[in-house]
Amino acid sequence: MIEDNLLSSDGFFEYFFENHPDGMCVVDLKGRFLRANTSALNMLGYTLNELLQTPWSHVIHSNVDPSNLDEHFRERTEWVLLHHQGHLVYVRVTCLPLVSGAIKQGTIMTFEDITEQKALRRKLLGIQELFVFISEKSENIISSLSPQGVFTYVSPNVKVLLGYSPEEVIGKPAEVFNPPETNVELLNYRNSLASDGDTRRFTGRLRHKNGEHRWYETTVQYIRDPSGAIIQTIGVGRDITDRKEAEEKIEYLAYHDPLTDLPNRRLFNQCVRGVLGKTTKEHTLILLDLDNFKDVNDTFGHEVGDLLLIQIAKRLKHIVGANGIVARLGGDEFTIFYYDEKGSTNLTARIEDAVSEPIVIRDHVIHMTSSMGVSRFPIDGNSVESLMRNADIEMYRAKHR
Repeated sequence: MIEDNLLSSDGFFEYFFENHPDGMCVVDLKGRFLRANTSALNMLGYTLNELLQTPWSHVIHSNVDPSNLDEHFRERTEWVLLHHQGHLVYVRVTCLPLVSGAIKQGTIMTFEDITEQKALRRKLLGIQELFVFISEKSENIISSLSPQGVFTYVSPNVKVLLGYSPEEVIGKPAEVFNPPETNVELLNYRNSLASDGDTRRFTGRLRHKNGEHRWYETTVQYIRDPSGAIIQTIGVGRDITDRKEAEEKIEYLAYHDPLTDLPNRRLFNQCVRGVLGKTTKEHTLILLDLDNFKDVNDTFGHEVGDLLLIQIAKRLKHIVGANGIVARLGGDEFTIFYYDEKGSTNLTARIEDAVSEPIVIRDHVIHMTSSMGVSRFPIDGNSVESLMRNADIEMYRAKHR
C-alpha cells in the first residue's frame, strides 16, 4: 500500500522526476540547464554534465526565449530539439514555471518525443501528395464509392475528361452519370460477384457533361469487411472511346459494303439463314446484275461508276424497305431477300422500273437496265446456298435473253 505521507515525502519528487517516461529538464531564466532526467538525456544524447554545460541555443532548435516561457504555460506545443550528434528531435513540450517564494526562478519542461510520429506524418503526406499528383496528371479517372454507390472521391482530372468538377461528382450516386443500360449492367454485374471476386474489369458508357457518351474501361477493386460485405469500391477508369469506335467500325466493315453501306455477302447469308430456320412461309430471293456496267466505267470513269452503284443501292433499299434485305455481293451484283409473300408479285417489275429510271451524275444522264434471277423458298431450295444457286442460273438466262 502507498502510505498517506508518501506524497509529502522528500523523495517523491525525485522519484517522479527521474522515472518519468518523458524527458524532463529544469532551466533557469537564462536558459541554463539545471537538471535533466534519464529520458531527456537519452532523447538528446548527452550526459548530465555535458548538458549542464551546453547553452540553451545548442539544444533548443526552436525560436524560443528561455526568459519568457509563460506563453507556453500548461500548453502542449511542438518544438524542435538538436541532438548531441546533430540530428533533429521533434518533441511535444509542456512548460511549468518553477516558483520559489512567489518569485519565478525558472521552468520545468516536459518533452514527449514525437519524431517517429512526425516521420510517419511526413510519409503519409508524401504518399498523399504523390497520390494527388498521380490523380491530377493521370489520363485515368480514379474514384472511390461508398457501399451505396455514392462517390466519396474522384480525381481532379474528371474536369478535363468528363467536364465535371470534383465537387459536382462527390456526394452523388454513380448512376447519375451513367446511361440506363450501363446502370442495369452494373447492377447485374455486382449481384453476380462471388464473395472472393474483389478485382474486376467493366466496360460501359459514361455521360459527359456536354451530353455525349464516352466509353470507359474501369478496373474495379472491392474492399470488404471481415464478414465479406462490400464497404468501399475503388475504380480506375480510362477512356477507350476511340478504340471502341475503331472496333465497331472494323466489325461494321466486316459485314457491310464500304461503298454502298449495304450488307455484304457474309451478313446477307447470316440473316437469310436466320429467317429460313424459323419459317415455312414463302420468301423470294433475287439476284440482280446491271447490264453493260463496264461501259459506264469505261466512258465516265470509275468514280462516276461508284456514284451510280450508290444510287442504285438507295433505290433498291427504298423499294424493299423493312420487308427484306438488300445486299451488294460485289461489282455491279446485288441480291435481295424479300419477306413479304403477298407483295412479291410485282417486285421484279418495280425493281426493273427503279433501275431503268435515268440517273443524273455530274451532268451525265445515265440509263441502266438490269438482269434478274428469282428463286423462291421453299419451292426452289430450302437453304441460302440453293436459293442463290438457282437464282444465279435464272439471272444468266435472263442476261443472255
